[in-house]
Amino acid sequence: SCATCQRTKPSTQTPPGLLQPLPTPNRPWTHVSIDFITDLPPSKALDGRTYTAIFPCVDLFTKQAHFSPTTKSISARDTALLFLSTVYRLHGLPTTIISDRDPRFIADVWQTFWTHLGTSLNISSAYHPQTDGQTERTHRTIEQILRAYVQPMQDNWAAYLPIAEAAYNN
Repeated sequence: SCATCQRTKPSTQTPPGLLQPLPTPNRPWTHVSIDFITDLPPSKALDGRTYTAIFPCVDLFTKQAHFSPTTKSISARDTALLFLSTVYRLHGLPTTIISDRDPRFIADVWQTFWTHLGTSLNISSAYHPQTDGQTERTHRTIEQILRAYVQPMQDNWAAYLPIAEAAYNN
């Protein structure tokens, strides 16, 4: 298409929406971001289970994080239960949860669960990881810490995840 055609043809693209600022937290654990670190080598944890992913939850106020070993095939329901057993029991319900467009985070069961509890869900724009940049940075850091601990076979990262979490948070 020539320059004249580009200038004279009407645009068929929808205009981009307005930017939505993320809420600024004023207390710890009121605004959190969550994601999954996937495609990790299978690893046996101390409980004997085999894991292939990590579920990180990052507090946007203190930057403190919790890392839970999980599997890549975890359901939305089980993700909610994992959040309750690892984050809620320590810090209570957050006001806002920020996540990417992972199918588990846009599933009806996930949306309904948090709506009933009064937690607002903020889903990032597609293909825009900068929205959840704090969690993406946390991914890089925890992976770097784990690389220092695991053996060359990389099949024992789940056993070192609690130590890596302590190293990250201190």
